[in-house]
Amino acid sequence: MKIIIPLDEYSGPDSQVCDHFGSAPFFATVDMAAGEVSIIDNQNAHHDHGQCTPADNFAGLGASAIVVKGIGARAAAKMQSLGMEVYMAGPARTLVDVIEGFGSGILNKLDAQDACQGHGCH
Repeated sequence: MKIIIPLDEYSGPDSQVCDHFGSAPFFATVDMAAGEVSIIDNQNAHHDHGQCTPADNFAGLGASAIVVKGIGARAAAKMQSLGMEVYMAGPARTLVDVIEGFGSGILNKLDAQDACQGHGCH
């Protein structure tokens, strides 16, 4: 299974997870079975609210899920329409924390009330 995680920077396993999915400068693509991590630059990190389209970049990657700290309702719906489950990172703060939490099954799926209502939501 492949998962996608938005990152503030890429500095290895201790990279910080970005608070906002669409504004993340980088995305980690993690192949959980193989233990492989690759990094994608977010070419659309600076955008007007509601106008981010990183989901379009993930359509051909074969990812099954994304793990986020924050995501707008439209972006979450777009990911789900592409067949990807959306999970909340919860207390996980780093790339390795998210990988371990996802692998152990302790991360929760996004509920409608978890979606951000704007860039100042948390």
